[in-house]
Amino acid sequence: MGMQSKGGHVREKSGIYWKNQRRGREIMGKVYFIILDGAADRPVKMLSNRTPLKAARKPHLDSLACRGQQSMIKILPEGFVPESDSGAMALLGYDPMNYYCGRGMLESLGVGVGLDYKYHAGFRINFATLNEKRSNLLDRRVARGLSAEELQELTSEIVNGVRLDNSEKVRFHLHTFGSFRGILSFYSDEISLTGNVSNTDPAYRKEGFFSIPVENYPSALLPCKAKDESKASENTARLVNLFSKQCMEILGSSQVNRKRILEGKMPANCILVRDGGSSRIQMPDFKERYGKTLSIFGQLPCEKALAQLIGAHFYYTWSFDKQGDGVYLRDLAKVLYQDESDIVFCHLKGPDEPGHDKEPFKKVEAIEIIDQYFIGEIRRNLTGSDRVVVTCDHATPCELGVHSDDAVPLLLYGSGISKDSSISFDEKSAECGSCPVKEATKIMDYIKG
Repeated sequence: MGMQSKGGHVREKSGIYWKNQRRGREIMGKVYFIILDGAADRPVKMLSNRTPLKAARKPHLDSLACRGQQSMIKILPEGFVPESDSGAMALLGYDPMNYYCGRGMLESLGVGVGLDYKYHAGFRINFATLNEKRSNLLDRRVARGLSAEELQELTSEIVNGVRLDNSEKVRFHLHTFGSFRGILSFYSDEISLTGNVSNTDPAYRKEGFFSIPVENYPSALLPCKAKDESKASENTARLVNLFSKQCMEILGSSQVNRKRILEGKMPANCILVRDGGSSRIQMPDFKERYGKTLSIFGQLPCEKALAQLIGAHFYYTWSFDKQGDGVYLRDLAKVLYQDESDIVFCHLKGPDEPGHDKEPFKKVEAIEIIDQYFIGEIRRNLTGSDRVVVTCDHATPCELGVHSDDAVPLLLYGSGISKDSSISFDEKSAECGSCPVKEATKIMDYIKG
């Protein structure tokens, strides 16, 4: 059983290392692979029919675009909608259609829970608000309004209160983070389990290991159902439903939620379960495959799991409490510069949440902050032998409020990269670019030389 994780930061190197490493990089060069989470979008009426990337003031990204080349790339095949984990996998050159095992399993692997047991099933969870009188979900994400203290207390109540059937044979672990997210794991040596069950989250339909956004989804908590006729699928669906029912009872009587209601806030009174996974995959080592060392800087357990699977270094990049975005992003860029790996892969969350919240002006602001503090610092430290890759792990169009399978812009700049006619980093400019790469899985082969 588990509790909420605390925030952290990336591990910094010493000043002596920094000086020595800079001299080496002048000769060898380095690749900065920067992921703007969900920044790609569609034209927004509120932005004069421009996308947030087009509307944003981003002199540093535009300067790289003026001196580099662009294209629009597909992260996954048509009809499959990427999440940050499958998006990162594709961008690193590993085809998710071959290697993806479900977000829930990757998240569980990232927090290291239950993996020594014979059977294991992992899921993503969201705290949500359910109107019990109408059986309606009012908010799938509780407006991201939970404080760290509230999330910690709710998690503790669930961990201490839920009692599963055959609890001596099946255990569970709940790991929560952010303001409403978490990872739910069931594991056992005696009861067979699988991730091949349906989502209880009505906004996503489970297809194999992927979850597909549902348009005009029913605003109700769905029952978890077996997706095959196996005993493992039947067992897991029953456990998910039992867990969900008990969570509603516990959260419904929580003092945290009673206080939130008195304060005019929505209660976090149910949990949505999705993205089940159970397969344990093997992936080729990154250095053996591409001849380069790799460091991944991210904020999600699934990114840590991906690093473990491909033999990369991983660093969490949470900001300190009360640390401003500008200071955090500038310091993070400096840490990337100091890292010894040939390729540094950095996932920046900023633009994604405003896309989910359908707030285009906040999405523009997030892009501008990244450009000013992070991209600006990266540019100041580039050597003539370095290269920069900027793209997105998926699109999060403000008009949808969820991820889509839209193509996203790709920008390449630096040593050995010829210039095209691009003058701005945005979707329309990227469509006219000369970069021959059109699929995420092809980027690494193109830039590794």
